[in-house]
Amino acid sequence: MTFEIRDGKGIVYNTVENPAAVFDSTTGTLHKIGNREAMLGYFNYMNETYRKNGFHDMADELQYMELPKNQREIDRVFQMTGYIKRLYDKTFPVAH
Repeated sequence: MTFEIRDGKGIVYNTVENPAAVFDSTTGTLHKIGNREAMLGYFNYMNETYRKNGFHDMADELQYMELPKNQREIDRVFQMTGYIKRLYDKTFPVAH
C-alpha cells in the first residue's frame, strides 16, 4: 500500500510505502518526511554532521520516527506545524 505526502490543497509531493520523518523533538519542527530508508539515511547523516561540527545539542534534539500507515495522520504531520511532536509524545509517553 502506498501513501501520499500532500499539502492541504491535495498537491502530491511524493508517494511512500513506509512513511517516516525526521524532526526536532524540542520544537516539533519537521525537517523531512519520506520513505523509511531515505529518512534513516538523512537522520544518520544530519546527526553525524551536527556532531562533527560541535552542534551536539542539535544532534540530541534530532529525532527519527516511523509514521502510522494512516493517510490522515501522514497529512497532519506534513500539513500541521508541530503535529509530529504531539504524535511522538502520544506514541512514546515519558513517565513523570
